[in-house]
Amino acid sequence: MLTQALLVALVMYIAKFSDHTLGQPLIERPLVCGAMVGFVLGDFQQGIIIGASLELIFLGTITIGGSVPADLAVGSVLATAFTLLTHAETAVAVALALPISLLAVFVYQVLKLVYTALVEKYDALLEQGRDRAALSLTFGMTMFYGVPFAIIAFFGVLFGTGVIRSLVESIPSTVMHGMTAVGGMLPALGFAILLRALWHRNIAAFFFIGFALAAYLQLPIMGIAIIAASVAVYLCFNEFNQLKLNKQAIGTSDAASVDNKDGFFND
Repeated sequence: MLTQALLVALVMYIAKFSDHTLGQPLIERPLVCGAMVGFVLGDFQQGIIIGASLELIFLGTITIGGSVPADLAVGSVLATAFTLLTHAETAVAVALALPISLLAVFVYQVLKLVYTALVEKYDALLEQGRDRAALSLTFGMTMFYGVPFAIIAFFGVLFGTGVIRSLVESIPSTVMHGMTAVGGMLPALGFAILLRALWHRNIAAFFFIGFALAAYLQLPIMGIAIIAASVAVYLCFNEFNQLKLNKQAIGTSDAASVDNKDGFFND
């Protein structure tokens, strides 16, 4: 269990470090975190399945500025790890991810308060001309960012897996079926949150087209994704060509205006 706890902690550190340092490359998303946890715990396929299920729930969860509705990395890594280590159903991961991600936001806020307090120290070092010390402080803060979350993951897996296993084994089958049903409904909530942010009448038709392809024509998700990607590429190229034509038209109009002025002064 010690080795597994260390591996999960490493995955947690990579996810949090990448999100904080590399410009949000989306490694903290549940699909990626689930796949990484599944890889280090020896069940890559199930890790992807769990990550995909959690991704649907957190699909519309976006961090904007200091507003953090949920910590995706912490919730995804720990929920996937607990589910794989206890050999539980995917519904357990769904049930665990939400409260864990919400509790992790508190740790995030405390860490941000500490970092904000260090800004004064950083400014003082710059005013004293100690640039190297300021750089070392920045580097240390950057490298330390993922450590608290990695520690949480390490001790959570090391000491919490047995508790989670006992809890899962004590859940009646009827309750587990109910959790499975709720887990099937939560992705709809994720889509609803996303649509609320992105909904526009100009793209509404594509939503209903995708629904019709899946519900009535029974096309697989991969086929719908390929069609959607093709339409997106077509629209992007079409808009790019339209912008190029508009620039050419503006350039022609400016040239004609200059010719008219030259002709006026020449006369």
